[in-house]
Amino acid sequence: MNDQEKVKKLKAFGIFNELSEKELLSVSKFIHHKILPPKTIFISQDSKPDVIYLLYKGLARAFRDTDEGKDISLSVIGQGEIIGEMGVIEDLPRSASVETIKETEVFLLTKENFINLLKTHPKASINLLKSLSKRLRNLTERVEGVVAKSMEDRTLEALQILSKFFLKKEILLSHEELATIVGATRARVTEVLDNLKNKGKIELHHRKIKLL
Repeated sequence: MNDQEKVKKLKAFGIFNELSEKELLSVSKFIHHKILPPKTIFISQDSKPDVIYLLYKGLARAFRDTDEGKDISLSVIGQGEIIGEMGVIEDLPRSASVETIKETEVFLLTKENFINLLKTHPKASINLLKSLSKRLRNLTERVEGVVAKSMEDRTLEALQILSKFFLKKEILLSHEELATIVGATRARVTEVLDNLKNKGKIELHHRKIKLL
C-alpha cells in the first residue's frame, strides 16, 4: 500500500478530520498496514502498551477477563476507530483485550510516533479527546444497560450497533459469535433471536441476521 492510499484511508478517522493533505501524507510515512484473521486477539489485557491500531476495515470486540475465567464484552469496534490509545497515553498495562470478529485490516502506529503525532498536531489531540469522551459515554450507557435491560433488549441493541458495520443491515455472524458479544450463552441468544423473529423485528438465515 503506497502513501497516497494510506492518506485516503486515514481520512476515515475522526482524529485526522482537520489535518491537511500534506499533514496526512507526513503521518502515512510512519504507519504500517496489517491484515488480521477472524478470532485474532491482537491486544491482550495487562500487556505492555507499545502500539496503537487504526481499524479501517473489519470488526472487533473489546473484552475483559474475570477472575472466574469468563470474559465480559465491553464494546464493538468498527471502521474509523482507534484501539489501544488509552494505555499508550497513560503508560499503563492494557485494561482490556481486543479480538477480531471477522477479517480486519489495521494501521499500526508505535507509541513513540503516536505521542509525537499528538505533540505536532494539536488538532489531532483535541479530536482524540472528543473520541475518548464519546467512548466513555457509550461505555457508561452499556454498563447501565447490562444492569437494567432485558436480554432481548440487549440483544436487539447489539444487533442495531452491529448493523452499522454490515451492508443492508445483514449481520453476518453466527449465534455463537453474537452470544460472545452480548455476554450470554449460545442457547439463550438463539432463544432470544427466535422471539425477535416471531415479533417481526428480524429475519434469520444461516450465519445471517437481518434487521427489519
